[in-house]
Amino acid sequence: LTCSLQKIPLNSPLTWTKAQQYCREHYTDLATFENMDDINALQAPFSYSSAWIGLWDDPNAWKSVLGNGPNSWRWSATGETSKTGYESWSTKNPDYFKATETCVVSYYDGLWVDVPCSSLCTFLCYNGKKNHKFIDFTCSS
Repeated sequence: LTCSLQKIPLNSPLTWTKAQQYCREHYTDLATFENMDDINALQAPFSYSSAWIGLWDDPNAWKSVLGNGPNSWRWSATGETSKTGYESWSTKNPDYFKATETCVVSYYDGLWVDVPCSSLCTFLCYNGKKNHKFIDFTCSS
């Protein structure tokens, strides 16, 4: 994994859907993490409190969760669950608070938290070679 991060100025922070659209138009998609090495590669000389990543909760997958499916969390780039089974959830997450938290931010320490997709946040994009681009904003609801 080669990680090339840069801050790219935009006029305003974005919702998860708008961040996904931006990343798909200018890169490949929102960032995908398959192991701790991907997370460690983000320990670069920049600071952020949290940033959108490409993980989201797919309600259409809930039926398989109630059956024998692995989970309902999908990566934006593939529409699939993690190929490696890697997860980096913060304590007590995901919690699907008030049935509104279906998108995920990664905090500076690499831990994931589910939040409402309508929140306005910084986001991480990647290109097909897994070079990550940091889009700098602060997350707010």
